[in-house]
Amino acid sequence: MSVDVATRPEAASGALTSVALDMNLRFTVEDLIVRSAMQIDRDELEAWVASFEVDGRYIVLPRENRDQGYAIALIKCEKRAILEDRILVLRAASKFNPHVDRHILSRPHFVAQDGDIVTTHTNFTIVQSSLEGVSKLFCSGCYEDRIRVGNGVATFVERVALLDTFSVPNLIATPI
Repeated sequence: MSVDVATRPEAASGALTSVALDMNLRFTVEDLIVRSAMQIDRDELEAWVASFEVDGRYIVLPRENRDQGYAIALIKCEKRAILEDRILVLRAASKFNPHVDRHILSRPHFVAQDGDIVTTHTNFTIVQSSLEGVSKLFCSGCYEDRIRVGNGVATFVERVALLDTFSVPNLIATPI
């Protein structure tokens, strides 16, 4: 079931709640979150895409739009196949300023569990370094993830990268 990211109850209420999880489940979810950041940082984008379910969603949404109740996203991919196409274009056709990303993550906050779906919020900061050796803050925000865990394997059902601000210093070429 798809939930409108602009009208999620936890987004509107601002309430900070936690859910207790089995340690193995917690580790499996945390491993997916950290591994996905490392795959982007290492330019292993095909492996990153493979961590999404076939109907998995990836959305980059500015906080301003969420606060106004708008679901207008900077990036909105409704299926893994769309993500695969985006990476293919990035590899084959797109020309952008070469850089290296470095994700800095907080520990995930476990918000809810509904059957085999775990909802987490993880703060992030991304620093981009140019090939000339200049490092700058690219963006910061919070990953709002819905993750399915089955048989010790975790996959993204939905990843919303909620940006702290609409303004990012450069175009978004690689995943956040």
